[in-house]
Amino acid sequence: MTSTTIAELPWWDLAEVADHDAAIFGPTAWTLGYYWSVKAQNGTVMLAARTASAGETDVDGTATDSEFTASAGELAGWIVMSGAGAEADVMTIATTEAARGTGIGRALLQAGIDWAKERGSEVVHLEVDERNAAALGMYASFGFEEWGRRPDYYPGAAGILMRLRIGD
Repeated sequence: MTSTTIAELPWWDLAEVADHDAAIFGPTAWTLGYYWSVKAQNGTVMLAARTASAGETDVDGTATDSEFTASAGELAGWIVMSGAGAEADVMTIATTEAARGTGIGRALLQAGIDWAKERGSEVVHLEVDERNAAALGMYASFGFEEWGRRPDYYPGAAGILMRLRIGD
């Protein structure tokens, strides 16, 4: 059995996330320096999902499930959100190859939306590569709607601008 925990991403895990980002996004990946600069900005949150097998033990043989920390377990994905006033943005979201299709992306997106709601946001914006069918399907299932396009925003593809109204 595998358990998943989503927690705020500590600064000491930024290099790990940047390495995975480079493997996933290639030429459009965020650099470690960019992750650092975003982490330092007011109004942002970085959340990471980590998985651990149930019953996994520490060196002393005690179970670690109840002691799960932000850095414990295998990185499964992350989301970076920003917010100002009534608006929030999904700045980036990704799951590792091993975690795809397991619901991690949905859990991270829900955690980001919950963060936006808690800070009083009324709308969440994002942009996505028009070729990313899995992400487009997930966003649509949450109720995100396309409201514009940025031609050639990604190498060889448009960026689809989407929004979700979350205000009452």
